[in-house]
Amino acid sequence: MLRSKCANSPAGASNCKVALIEMKYGDGALRGSAGLLKHLKDMEKLVSNKDSYAKLVETMESQFNQLDVLGMLKFNKGTSNAKVKLNADEKPEVIFILANHNPRSPKLKTILSDPEIDKYVQSQLFDLKFYVASFAGYGLHAKCMLPLVEFQKLL
Repeated sequence: MLRSKCANSPAGASNCKVALIEMKYGDGALRGSAGLLKHLKDMEKLVSNKDSYAKLVETMESQFNQLDVLGMLKFNKGTSNAKVKLNADEKPEVIFILANHNPRSPKLKTILSDPEIDKYVQSQLFDLKFYVASFAGYGLHAKCMLPLVEFQKLL
């Protein structure tokens, strides 16, 4: 749920951007009660509720720091060795990872062309991204996160 896109601030603390990630496996998972549109509505509801979102960010920050203390994370935090601080004021990224999509199926293209999806492309609450695997592997690199318009060009 957290992507460690961290940079050192002048105060010495590491600031990371919040990323809310949803994994969709197979074309059957793209529609319905757990489909893309439903998840976007849920994300909008979550992020727009300031108290709920603040609690989520606090929990994520705590978990991130626990993993760091246990030596389970590798990221460049500089020489300050400061705790990770999530930047809750910056728009989070909502990232969909789509696995086992059948490229011959028009289903994904049809769903992403729905005008109801368009309002989330311009959301003031979060940046919508789609993960595109590149050079195989499971690393979630920022250059593989595409906005909807760029992602649709690949379909």
